Amino acid sequence: MVFSGNLTETLKFYEIVETQSASGFKTNAEHLYLTIKAERLKNRENYVVDANELFHSVELQFRTRYRKHVKETDIVEYEGERYRVISIDAYRLDDEMIIKIEKINE
Repeated sequence: MVFSGNLTETLKFYEIVETQSASGFKTNAEHLYLTIKAERLKNRENYVVDANELFHSVELQFRTRYRKHVKETDIVEYEGERYRVISIDAYRLDDEMIIKIEKINE
């Protein structure tokens, strides 16, 4: 069960919408469709060396109330940074979900 006093972090969810013009040119646009409050659970950072190149990844985990509209293809904005959804664990009987997100390196 998620208690409202623990929901201190704000997550903004954007869905990616692909549009096609009459000439056949496709463009991707992000549309904000959901803003929720969540509880931050874990922070995990990894450093991996591959082909003499250093990769740094940041993975965050949040718990919030269950929302059926959240998809694994969404982009999440948290504290001004953009993240991609790694996994969603939904517990409908407890009315909660665990969302794991990873920072997008641009």
